[in-house]
Amino acid sequence: MPDPLSGIGRTKRTSREQPRNQEWLLALLPAFPLLLLTMRLWYASRQDTQTLLLLVQNVSPLGLLTAVLLTTVWILPALVLSGRMLGALYWISTRGWTGADRSSWLLRAAERLPGWVVVLAVVVGLVSWELRFLPTLEMLALATAGLTVRDRFPGRRTLRVAVCYVLPAVAAVLVYAALWPAIGQAVAARDVTTSILLLLPPGIAGLLTGPVPRVLARLLTHGLAVVVAVFTPFLVGVVVMKAPILPLTAFQMTADGERDAPRVLVGYLVTSDDQMVTVLGRDGQVNFVRGDRLESKVLCPDPDEAPVTWVNLHGWYVEKNVLSWLAPAPLQTPADPRCQGRSAD
Repeated sequence: MPDPLSGIGRTKRTSREQPRNQEWLLALLPAFPLLLLTMRLWYASRQDTQTLLLLVQNVSPLGLLTAVLLTTVWILPALVLSGRMLGALYWISTRGWTGADRSSWLLRAAERLPGWVVVLAVVVGLVSWELRFLPTLEMLALATAGLTVRDRFPGRRTLRVAVCYVLPAVAAVLVYAALWPAIGQAVAARDVTTSILLLLPPGIAGLLTGPVPRVLARLLTHGLAVVVAVFTPFLVGVVVMKAPILPLTAFQMTADGERDAPRVLVGYLVTSDDQMVTVLGRDGQVNFVRGDRLESKVLCPDPDEAPVTWVNLHGWYVEKNVLSWLAPAPLQTPADPRCQGRSAD
C-alpha cells in the first residue's frame, strides 16, 4: 500500500487513488483576498455605495493588502498544522483497513504539504501567535511529528517511543515549568479560558500521536477538518473587518466666525491636495475640508482594544505575540488633545 504522507510506497497508486484534477482551485486563490478587501471597504463605508466608490478610488491596494496580511498571518500555521495532523491521523488509523477511503480529500491535502512547509508554519506560528496559544502550537507540532514518525518508520520502535511518548512528556514538563507564573495568575483570577489554553494542550499532546479507532477515524478527522474549513473564513473576515486601512488623523480647522471656536475633526484621511482634504469620519460620514481652513494636523495613535485578561509572564501579557515583544516598543508621547477632539490652543 502506498504511503501518501511520506511519498514512499511499495506499489503504484491505483486509478481510484489518483488525485483528481483540481487546477481550477488555483484560479480561486486570489478571489478570497479580493473579497475580504471589498468587504472591508464596504464595512468602512457603512454600506453607502458612493462612499464605497470614493474609497475604492483613493485607497491604496498595497495598504489594504498589508493590513490583511498583518492581521491574518497567524491563520496560515493553524491551517497547515491542523490539515497535516488530521490527514496523518486518518492515514495511521486506517492503514491496512480495506474500508478506508484512500482517495480522501483530507489525505490528498496532507500529501501536498511537504515537510519544509510544516516546519515553516511552526516558525511563523512561534512569532505570530499570542503567548496563550503557544501551548496549542506545541501540541500541534509534536502531534504532527509523532504521526510522521509512525508513518515513515513503522519498524523502529525505539524512535517511535521517543518521539511519540517521551518527547511530548518532557515538553509538557518544560512548558508547565516555564508558564507556571502565568498559569498561577490565570487560576487565581478564575480566568477559565486562559487556564485551559495554558494547561490542556501540553498534557494531551502525547495522546494525539497514536491512532484512533478505525470506525471513528473518518468521522473524527474529517469532521474536525470540515469545522476548521467552514469557520476559518468567518474568523478571518471578523479580524479583517476591524483592521485599519487608513491613517487616523486629527485636523484642527479655523473658526467660521470671530465668535466660533476652532473646530477639530478626527477621522481617517482619504485623500489630500492643495485645495481640498477628504476625511472619513469615525461615524462613516465623509467630510470635505478646504485646504485654507486647516491650521494643523496630527497623526493619532491606533486606539488599543481593552485587554481581555491581565495574565502575564514576567511582564509579557498572554495576549501579545513574540514579534510584538521583541520588536521596539512605540515611543511614549503625551496624548495630543486634538486626537480627543479638543483644540490644541
